[in-house]
Amino acid sequence: METSVTPNNTTSNTNDIVIERRSNLSYEEFKSKYLFPRKPVIITDATAKWKASNWTPQWFKETYPDKMVSTDQGEMRMDEFIDAITENSDRPGPFLREQPLKDVFPDLIDNVEPTPSYVLPNWLGGNYFVGRINERLNRESFIEVNFCGRRIFPYLHVDDLGVHAFITQHYGDKEFIVYPPDQEPYLYRVNEDRFSQIKDVDNPDLEKFPLFAKAKAIRVVLHAGESVFMPCGWWHTTKVPGTSLSTVISVSNSSNWNELIGYLEKNSNHPKLASLFSLYLKGFGFLKSRLS
Repeated sequence: METSVTPNNTTSNTNDIVIERRSNLSYEEFKSKYLFPRKPVIITDATAKWKASNWTPQWFKETYPDKMVSTDQGEMRMDEFIDAITENSDRPGPFLREQPLKDVFPDLIDNVEPTPSYVLPNWLGGNYFVGRINERLNRESFIEVNFCGRRIFPYLHVDDLGVHAFITQHYGDKEFIVYPPDQEPYLYRVNEDRFSQIKDVDNPDLEKFPLFAKAKAIRVVLHAGESVFMPCGWWHTTKVPGTSLSTVISVSNSSNWNELIGYLEKNSNHPKLASLFSLYLKGFGFLKSRLS
């Protein structure tokens, strides 16, 4: 039996939108209620069969004590990195951010199987027969890992390439502060970039950014074992109250392929070449949609 729960820690201040928690969610209902309407949802059992459900900081420390990892504070041994992100400190520790699992922990690929149906089909991986497109889209197709300690992320953003994000929390909690696309006029986008000028959504400079006072956020806490589907075009940032281990799958298919094409075209330094790439990708998407 499928369930729909609006938990106590889910709030909504805009258009009566809530981020629901669902279990036993069929793909057909996911597609009709969340994927194509572009509505976020937390799925509590999407990765229940993953071995990654058992990941803990201590396990990584004991399994890979001497492994060198690349963080925003430089190269570190794994045991030192884990100590740094688990210590009780008010200052942000190092962050292992958005790194392909296949590069950092290739022996753990089987820990994130089977692939949840909610991220399929995914057109990011594959052969596009054009070098630049192949490199760009295949780079986004890998499962990424994010390990950090307590921190507030200073960037309110939408995801790169117009992709959907499927974020699974493996250890710890993560609070999401989310703004629907219709709130963008109040968010002070940086030119055509995917970031906002707002650095702290709880303590904004309203003299500099007065319209932000009108922005209405949805807040929800993602717990270990849960996954959130974050559709393209939804602005979000996060707060992490303690040690956090998570993975991210970027997704593009017929539900958001045009957004990906538009993003590539808008951010190209070669408009004529970008137009050719766009036509090519539109044809590719048309064939994919007909075959799926």
